[in-house]
Amino acid sequence: MNTALLHLDAALIDQRALARAVSAGGGRGVDLRHLGPALRLWSRPWTLERLRTRVASDIPISDGPTLVFSGSGDFHHITPTLLARACEAAGRPPVTLLHFDNHPDWVRFANGAHCGSWVGIAARLPEVVRVITVGVCSRDVAGPEGKGADLDLLREDRVELYAYRAPDGAPDVAVAGRCWPTIESMGEGAFLDFLPARIPTADVYVTIDKDVLRNADAGTNWDQGRTSLSFLKAMLTRVAAHHRVIGADVVGDWSPAVYGGGLLAGMLKRGEALLDQPWRRPGAAGRAMNEPANLELLELFADLSR
Repeated sequence: MNTALLHLDAALIDQRALARAVSAGGGRGVDLRHLGPALRLWSRPWTLERLRTRVASDIPISDGPTLVFSGSGDFHHITPTLLARACEAAGRPPVTLLHFDNHPDWVRFANGAHCGSWVGIAARLPEVVRVITVGVCSRDVAGPEGKGADLDLLREDRVELYAYRAPDGAPDVAVAGRCWPTIESMGEGAFLDFLPARIPTADVYVTIDKDVLRNADAGTNWDQGRTSLSFLKAMLTRVAAHHRVIGADVVGDWSPAVYGGGLLAGMLKRGEALLDQPWRRPGAAGRAMNEPANLELLELFADLSR
């Protein structure tokens, strides 16, 4: 699998060991920091179109299956663009989107895309049969009706969600008439056997927001979950033993936020971040774990594609 570093912020700039490893494997770096502020947190259609144009030219489908590191989880809404590229490169087969995240990212958002709304866009791509979201611990799944969740995704059987732990500690999470067991209630070993069987297609695209990881394994711009890096790798390995991975992306590395898209957009984004994100940056130890985690994921995806 090829690799690209998509620089939308400063998160990956100082990860020199990662850059060397990507370059040694024939990967490429793409500097789109001029688009980053307008894309960050949420973006309008014209900015997303500029992103799509650059992805098409700088990470061409001729590169084949590609692992893309994209910086902060504030940019998770670029995943539908990368997923569409991967589907085209693979010949547009039916695909399952395997989504590791501390948040379901299933809210509605008009006139653009939000890092918390992109799942609905991805789930409705013509090649996508199902989205399977794994590892959520946030309270976003508690009373989602009042939090803007697009529950049609559940009614139409487009999304399944396997939280690591339910917000109320229950053994399952129930939303819109659907009910799924938590990883904690099943046990990690049992979930490793269970997950591949839930994937209805031969081909899989993987997206990872590192806020799914516990604080000991990553430092992000968001509240974090309980999944260990070793368990994440074990899930990926087990899935790849049964399914073809046609591409992947990784977000979630902490970076200082720079908001743009116009004066009003910048102000609105700052206000939203104050409401939704932790006020303190992750500790130095957590931030220092980001590059080693990326290197482990890079090595893992290289092994899985051999």
